[in-house]
Amino acid sequence: MLTGSHRDATNCFIPVITMLLLPAVTSILAAEPPAKPNVLYMVFDDFRPDLPFYGQPFVHAPNLWAFANRSLVFDRAYCQIAVCSPSRNSFMTGRRPNSTLVWNFFNSFREAQCPSVSTNSQLEGPEIRSWNGRDPQMTGGAGGCCTSCTGEPSCVAWNYAGAAGAAGGECKLLSAITKEIPCPRGVDSKDNPIPCVSGKRGTFPKFTSMPEHFKNNGYLTLGVGKLYHDGGHGFGGNSTDHPEGNGTPPLADPLSWTNSTVQYPECEWNGTLCQCTGLPKFDNSYPGNKLQLGGAYLVPSGQGSCTGVPGGDTDFCTENVPDTGVGPDADGGIHGRPPMLDLPVFENAKVKLQYAAQNRNATGQPFFLAVGIKRPHLVWRVPAGYVDKYYNPANFTPPLPVSKVLDKSVDPIAWVPFFTHSPYVPLEDDRIRELRRHYYAAISWADYCAGQVLDSLNNVGMASSTIVLIHADHGWHLGEYNMWEKRTIWELGTRVPFIAHVPWLPQSHGQRTGAPTELVDVMPTLIDLAGLPTLTGDALPLEGVSLRPVLENPSLPTLPSRDFALSTYARCPVLDGPTWNDACIHIVERSAFRFMGYTIRTTSYRYTEFVGWNGSTLSPQWDNVHSRELYNHTLDIPGEGLWERKDDFEDKNLVATADPDLVSELAKKLRAAFGGGGRPSLGGH
Repeated sequence: MLTGSHRDATNCFIPVITMLLLPAVTSILAAEPPAKPNVLYMVFDDFRPDLPFYGQPFVHAPNLWAFANRSLVFDRAYCQIAVCSPSRNSFMTGRRPNSTLVWNFFNSFREAQCPSVSTNSQLEGPEIRSWNGRDPQMTGGAGGCCTSCTGEPSCVAWNYAGAAGAAGGECKLLSAITKEIPCPRGVDSKDNPIPCVSGKRGTFPKFTSMPEHFKNNGYLTLGVGKLYHDGGHGFGGNSTDHPEGNGTPPLADPLSWTNSTVQYPECEWNGTLCQCTGLPKFDNSYPGNKLQLGGAYLVPSGQGSCTGVPGGDTDFCTENVPDTGVGPDADGGIHGRPPMLDLPVFENAKVKLQYAAQNRNATGQPFFLAVGIKRPHLVWRVPAGYVDKYYNPANFTPPLPVSKVLDKSVDPIAWVPFFTHSPYVPLEDDRIRELRRHYYAAISWADYCAGQVLDSLNNVGMASSTIVLIHADHGWHLGEYNMWEKRTIWELGTRVPFIAHVPWLPQSHGQRTGAPTELVDVMPTLIDLAGLPTLTGDALPLEGVSLRPVLENPSLPTLPSRDFALSTYARCPVLDGPTWNDACIHIVERSAFRFMGYTIRTTSYRYTEFVGWNGSTLSPQWDNVHSRELYNHTLDIPGEGLWERKDDFEDKNLVATADPDLVSELAKKLRAAFGGGGRPSLGGH
């Protein structure tokens, strides 16, 4: 098996076989774990690992730095898909996207699975009901239509039809099938096939989320902020298990959380929105469904828009408030504008920590608290003091990318437009620096928010009995190869900060590991460390592995059961240009994807294939390879001062000049790891 390589002066690869190091014997003895430890789980959004302990000393993040110094830092941690909702559906269930079937903002793991799905024919028959969405994302697409039929007792079959220009989609539920007719053929304004999907009534496969498993095993499970995705629209079976409503999954998945007043405060209905009594800094972005389940899930008011901020930009702005983020208005807002995004989140997290600690002391019940901090997601609206830390050219000037345009060795399918429309025409240097300043300022604000929650854990006296795990949902590009934001399967799109603190494993404190790690490893790791029973009875097994081995021995080069990390992302074409659709996740039904990108990251290489897509089976066409990529990471050695060279990562595709045996070996490894891309047979109810 290939475990290493050398790179010579001509960038040719010479594979070598290396000996695995024997596990180091540590003199630090592990303490006895508490019975049923608590869990504090914190998730950031759009956060690349630009932090002092990841080789970026200019970034102001004192709270995360202090936390990292007493924790285990993971140098090679990767998301399974670099966009918000699909990534969260993945790591909150411990399954990769080809198992959740969530690659866009239409679908969720709670949806039904329907048999006899066809992208070639439509079904006709007596109509029960139908509806149109203003765009496919708001209808839930074919998956939402299947789910609605499965939740309707009289429904036998369904049709989902898209519209030209991605203007919307229509779902029809049928009580009988009288005829089957061929699908009309056509493409929308972006040259994507107009969706035409039909199927029969399905079943709801059993999926247990991470907080749900803790709840089922006696934990108080609480959450606040962006954990699941609050956008999109999920149609369900209109039941407690499968509610309708906004979000993917709908209503932030009521099954995940303890139905207590601290999680769901009493609400007053005002039209279709639910305002939480006594919590004016929050609103409910989930309109009421037929059951009006459980009140509001706490998400911050607004999206942190810069509208009305003096001197604001579309993408960033500063507010003249203290570094604490608290504005002069009664609710912490700023002259009628909403409070700083994530200020209500950490304030509510403090309330829930206090409640959880008191409840644990009184009853012995452990808690699982999940906190979703949305920064550094756009828009970068932050207190002015954080921008000032990066603004004075005499003290600091954000570096420019080494590679400002996409190299010709890389097929443009790997790149998507954002802030710019061509991979070969970069933004001006001043604009790049300004965007980078404000991104880093947003990181510093997010660090302050995280610090407030970590301090509160200490203040309530629960730090010594609580596992703390912190990571981001995916990475972000800052102009490297003229790429901005996420939505790639490159290193910068998929790599995330990942830090774990287990109080009774002192051998991991202040250490780091280079073992390839996936976000799907979070769920099995926390289950293992908490001593909970293994998850059984679900339609699909967990696909991650426990990280306990590297927490107990950080010197292990890889996990015993896996030495790679996997990621994927869809691509859809754009007419009249070399670039690819950046909005697959927003406007393109998953059956209408054109290509799917698959990548495998080992300790030494990243190998990628973009292959054709079968919209009926939702699986790759491995015999239809559009392009391949290979990048050498043999010099990316944690702890040796090379990780700060992020702008040098993956700037040239070396697949054409590499040793063919190496490419063949990595291709076999990738395809074997993805298991053909298909999904195992699902059970359900």
